[in-house]
Amino acid sequence: MSIDVQGSVMTFSATQHFSSISLDTELDRIRTALKDGSITKCVFDFSFTNLIDSSGIGSLVMLAREFSTANVLLVLKNLNEEIFILFEDTGLDRLFTIERRGDIKKGSVKEFFEADGVDIRLTIKPESVGDVGIFIMSGILSHPIGSSYFKQQLLLFLARYKYIILDFEELTFFDSLSISAILNMNNLLKGTGGAMKICSPNFIVKDLLNTLSIDVVIPVYDQREDALADWRNVNG
Repeated sequence: MSIDVQGSVMTFSATQHFSSISLDTELDRIRTALKDGSITKCVFDFSFTNLIDSSGIGSLVMLAREFSTANVLLVLKNLNEEIFILFEDTGLDRLFTIERRGDIKKGSVKEFFEADGVDIRLTIKPESVGDVGIFIMSGILSHPIGSSYFKQQLLLFLARYKYIILDFEELTFFDSLSISAILNMNNLLKGTGGAMKICSPNFIVKDLLNTLSIDVVIPVYDQREDALADWRNVNG
């Protein structure tokens, strides 16, 4: 990935397959520039990119938050049609400022993460087993605050894991509107080379998953071990 700095604008020419690995070697340079205040705008040019995988999206979300804190504008430029549609379908266009064909569609990091500091009845504890990320969810998943919080945390988690298990053992309830956030993230994972499973729902949650036909779209397992069975030897 090549870098060009013109004045206070830093531009990255992204690789054909953009992932967290693409950014690893440049993170120190980016954070140094943020710390010393030498840039006001950072552009990621995806003219030659045909795939942004889940780890790449997670890394971009992480950077978007850091840029926002430093009052630096992050712009994603020249996304191809397939990637742009994926961003629209999963709500990522609300987060990122996107430039395509000379038009700029502004996103808002602050609005996207507006649930920060709000009283949320959902607790998420991330764990991992090998290359599999596990979200242990407890409390109530409700729309819009709980579902927004879930989405935020999962997007940040994607920088490290593309195989995700949602552990619902301690989840008391979710409302039907909040399930769209789970479906959106499932679609994002599938569209970027990852996958999602659900495990350990209580009988109320399991009945809701069945009634809403979620179990047709996302595999649901009674036990975490069953969900992990065919992913234990997955390599990222």
